[in-house]
Amino acid sequence: MGTIVPNMRPIEIRGAQGKLRGVICNRTLIKEIRSSVHLLRKPPAIAIDARMYDRWRRHFDALEIRDTDTGRVYRISAARFESYRWELEYGYGKQYAVALSRWSVEDPSDAQLRLEVQP
Repeated sequence: MGTIVPNMRPIEIRGAQGKLRGVICNRTLIKEIRSSVHLLRKPPAIAIDARMYDRWRRHFDALEIRDTDTGRVYRISAARFESYRWELEYGYGKQYAVALSRWSVEDPSDAQLRLEVQP
């Protein structure tokens, strides 16, 4: 894992029209998605824009995908992502996808998490 540099400012990743696509903070690529729109259904997977991934790869060692629909957080190391990814093209440019089963998932509705945060 990379070294955490406390004074390092986050890197904002913006698309062609200036829309925020993700942030790199403490060597983690953080991206928000809506699972109802962005998760692949068959097979269940998360896909990332390949051009963005390749361009910024040297700046991160892990990926964190935050699902704004469910509150779930998906995490995977970049090395693991690269070993399990496959390429796809559905008309939005080349993407890299990894099956959901390969990601660690933090689910806010999990009973154990609810116990930890209750007063």
